[in-house]
Parts: sequence; structure tokens; C-alpha cells
Amino acid sequence: MAATILEPLNSIIPMTFTPPKPMRVCFSYAAYAKNLINHLNSSNIPVENGLSECEFSSLESSFNFTFPPDLRSILQEGLPIGPGFPHWRSSSKQQLEILINLPIIEICKQVSRNNFWLESWGDRPNDVDKAVNLVKEFLKKAPILVPIYGKFYISSAPCMAGNPVFYVHGGEVKLWSFDIAGFFRRVEFRIHSEEYLRLDAPPWAATEARKIEFWTEMAERVDARGTTRRWWSGDLGGCLEKVLKRLRDGGWKEEDVREMMMMDGSDEFDHDDDNSTNTDESFNRECVGWRVTVLSKRLLSAGWSTEDVVDSLGFPDDFENGVLDGDSWLDFHHTIS
Repeated sequence: MAATILEPLNSIIPMTFTPPKPMRVCFSYAAYAKNLINHLNSSNIPVENGLSECEFSSLESSFNFTFPPDLRSILQEGLPIGPGFPHWRSSSKQQLEILINLPIIEICKQVSRNNFWLESWGDRPNDVDKAVNLVKEFLKKAPILVPIYGKFYISSAPCMAGNPVFYVHGGEVKLWSFDIAGFFRRVEFRIHSEEYLRLDAPPWAATEARKIEFWTEMAERVDARGTTRRWWSGDLGGCLEKVLKRLRDGGWKEEDVREMMMMDGSDEFDHDDDNSTNTDESFNRECVGWRVTVLSKRLLSAGWSTEDVVDSLGFPDDFENGVLDGDSWLDFHHTIS
């Protein structure tokens, strides 16, 4: 429900009063939140009744942050509780504390392993404990990141709509989207549904990322390295390299190519750093099957024909009856005319 903005009586001029811009923005966020919750419901994602003002107040006082207005509007309309979503209502305080502090914990872990250090922090102390304590001091000044889904977080400060969404994992921070609307346009939830749906961008969607103290610098550090993660290998890799080339030759922008090919490191099939070398071979059959399914749907939604997708990905002739561990590779019955 949109909040009502009240003007002092002495500020209202009869016949010439024009509603202030914040009121229009407020209503547009409420409308977007309603559309988004409907979208999640149609994607078979469980959604409970939205958080109450009392619940918001309790959470914000317990964890010392304020939900940014756009995220607050969404959670007020409905509370997603599917896999990967934070359970703001049912999780214990300890569980939520771990989830909120996870980005800080992982950064400190990488610093302790001598795998990470920013030049802006100055000279790195030789003593590991001193290095970690110094980083903790910097992190105390950084805005708290509020979990949205999986390893995706939005900054709690400034307390304004339009803060960027970051992907944080293993001490690595990446800018995922300019705002929360961009996040929900790009993310795909691993819930079986009949068709692949994508939300339209609202008129107020951010066109550039707002700078966030500490976290923007972390993300820019990653971007400056220019790393591109290819999750494929072997025979499948050959097919996907052809798809990659065809997209680029077809005039698609590099950012669109990376998004469709899932080369942004945003997958949710993560492995613990202590038990995985993070190489292509570490991805299991379930991961590859899910990725190919999502990639196929992305190509179809981008205008590729069924025949082109089948040819490019190297599906067998009886692909419509092909299965991987009981799950269909593609739901083509919605796309074949």
C-alpha cells in the first residue's frame, strides 16, 4: 500500500495546487511492487502476506539498517519465501545476522588468506590479524548490504530508491544492476514454469549506477580486471562458443551477449572455496542442464527460431523427447507455431 503524503494546510493553494513529484514516484513504486509480486506468483514462487510496519520496525532496529524505499515497497506488498529469498518473518535473528554479515565475513576471510587488498586502504600490514582488523574498520563505515535473493544484495544507504544491486561471493563484489527493478528483470529463478517471462522496465528505472561508499570501489576493482567467466567446456563448449560468435556477429551489444550467455558470474550453483577449485569441471550435470535450459529460453525470447537454437546447441534430432535426469531440456511446446 502506498504511503500517503500530507501537506500542511497553509501550503495548499486552491485551484493551482500541483502534487509534488515524490507522491507520483511513491505510487509508481507501489504499482511496480504489485506487478512484481504477481510476476513471482505466476513463476510459482511462494509469496506470503507483506511485512507490516511493526515487522519492518522490529527488523530495522534489530539489525541497525533501514530498508530502502523500493525494496520496502515490494516486501510490503508481498514476502517471497521461495528458495534463495531471505525469510524475514520466519528466520531466527541469528540466521538473519549471518545472512546480512556474510559479505563482510567473506571479505575478511579473503584478506586473512592474503588474497585481497585495495590500494586505497594503504600499505598492507605484515601481520594477518592487523590487516583483518584494519579492513574491519573500513567495513564499519560501509553501508550495510540488505539481502534480496541468494548472493544478491542492495545497499541500505543512502535511504533512497534506486540503489544498485551487488553480487557478493567469496570476497568478490560485482555490480549486477543499476537498481532493484533491473535486478528482477535479469534474474531467473530456478522454479519450473510453463514459460519464460520478463518484467518490463518501469519508467523510473535507473539508467546508471549510483555510487555507494566502499561497495562501488569493490565492484570497480573487479570490473577493472576485465575477467570473463565462461562456464562451459568440452563438447558443449564448442557449441556455445559458436552461439557466442553468432550473437556478436549479429550486432548484439557485449553486455547483452554476456547476459544471455550467463557470463556474469551470477549463477547460484556456487561451491565452497575450500572444497572446489572453481574450474569449469566443478559444475555438475544439474548445473549444466539448468544453464542450457535458461540459455535456450533466452535465445528464444531474443528472437531465435527453434531450429537455430537446436542447431547451435547441438541437440539431437529427438530433442523434444530428450531428458536429463528426468527434466526436459526445453519447453518448446510454447514456442513452436
